[in-house]
Amino acid sequence: MPDEIGAPVGSANEDIGDITRLSGRVRFARLLANLTKAELARRVGVCLSAAVQWELPKGTSPTVNNLVKIATIAGVAFEWLATGRGSPKLPGPLQIVASADDLEYETRLLVTVRGIARDQREVVIDFARSIANQ
Repeated sequence: MPDEIGAPVGSANEDIGDITRLSGRVRFARLLANLTKAELARRVGVCLSAAVQWELPKGTSPTVNNLVKIATIAGVAFEWLATGRGSPKLPGPLQIVASADDLEYETRLLVTVRGIARDQREVVIDFARSIANQ
């Protein structure tokens, strides 16, 4: 099935690009999440041309903020996506695909928690775990 610019999406023998390059890792992550370039762009909050550029060997690179979003959306490890070090696979329960709404909520939660004194953060984690397990 072709994507918006005529390139096949997710075919078994598709060239995923050189994953030693950032552009190849972005493409690999997108295909791993079974997303078109347009869907990735929409979920990250950029225009299609930005997502297309990210996958070109001499194209522009995503910002760090957008790399975080891509890694979260695609369910890959940020360090691998950004640097190529380590494994693309996340450990255990962290391997989830997030929506744009999840990213906004999680960012607000992280900013709030960072405002809590370090010695009180464990209380917040315990509370969150207790209500998550209800």
